[in-house]
Amino acid sequence: MILEKQPYYVNVETGEVHSDKTVSSFEFEIEATSEEVNRLTKLFRACDEAARDTFWRSHVPYVPYHNDPDNHRYDEALKDIYQFIHDHGQPLTREHIESMGILD
Repeated sequence: MILEKQPYYVNVETGEVHSDKTVSSFEFEIEATSEEVNRLTKLFRACDEAARDTFWRSHVPYVPYHNDPDNHRYDEALKDIYQFIHDHGQPLTREHIESMGILD
């Protein structure tokens, strides 16, 4: 069975992905299958878990940001999300993400 791609609307800040653009505010429009959207949802969950772990480091002032593996994991998870959105995005979406410089 071949799954058809359809438009989805993504809000990175809230980790939301909707098929109806009127449900919530969104930052990016992508074309994806339902399986691909499930993968994006898992990427958002991984990013949330990493963000929770960075909370504990923030209470240890003598550990620099760049020396903390949890911060690195969070940064990589966020980069994975933007890479996914770039790969599945509309031309304007891809251009905007490229202009952010996050994938360099």
